[in-house]
Amino acid sequence: MVSPSIPGGPTPPSDDQINGVYATYVPHDLKYNGDFEDSLIHAVLDSDGTANQGVRVIPDDSDEQPQDGVSVRASDISLASLPVITEDDLPLPLNDPRRIFASPVPGIKLTHPGGYLEGGPGLDPDMDTFPEDFFSRNSDVNNMAELRRAVQTEVDEKVEELKERLRARQKAKEKNEQIEKELRALVDQHYMELKIQRRMADEQRAKREAKEKRQKAKEGGG
Repeated sequence: MVSPSIPGGPTPPSDDQINGVYATYVPHDLKYNGDFEDSLIHAVLDSDGTANQGVRVIPDDSDEQPQDGVSVRASDISLASLPVITEDDLPLPLNDPRRIFASPVPGIKLTHPGGYLEGGPGLDPDMDTFPEDFFSRNSDVNNMAELRRAVQTEVDEKVEELKERLRARQKAKEKNEQIEKELRALVDQHYMELKIQRRMADEQRAKREAKEKRQKAKEGGG
């Protein structure tokens, strides 16, 4: 299982996190990027699960055999093969070719096993307070199977939180677009009204001038 890093949450523990490459920042530190946020809406909410979700990382204690281009064992991933991505590079577009690993969120691939959804590696364990917080909430966990179930439950909750946030953003975005559409219609209507007013004024002026001309001609002829 690949550890997720849902924006706004810490990095959950994972037995297949690749050691040696870590971030020293959290998603909240990253600069805001509206286009990236909008791309998440389409990728996450519109994903039907049929698209390529990336290479899945298999824990070293699993009996599952890796499949070329589909899955890879954690210990077979070379640190030197992972891309070097700085905080200033983030967030990476979702179609960035360095995104190759599967994430817990359908429609989003990671650049590093256990990395951030924004791209880059996961948080340095020395800075991560998630394990302490996690075990304080799950003190009844006694073995690896229970641990993995508890982690998956929390992952599912975080994914749903992400979806709810994106639904709210999508709704707000649609509302803003509707308001902008209505404003454009009002502006167009106002422009048309001004155009009609100018035409009516021109016609009135032309009639007045024609009347004055006829009056002068009549007076001159008399």
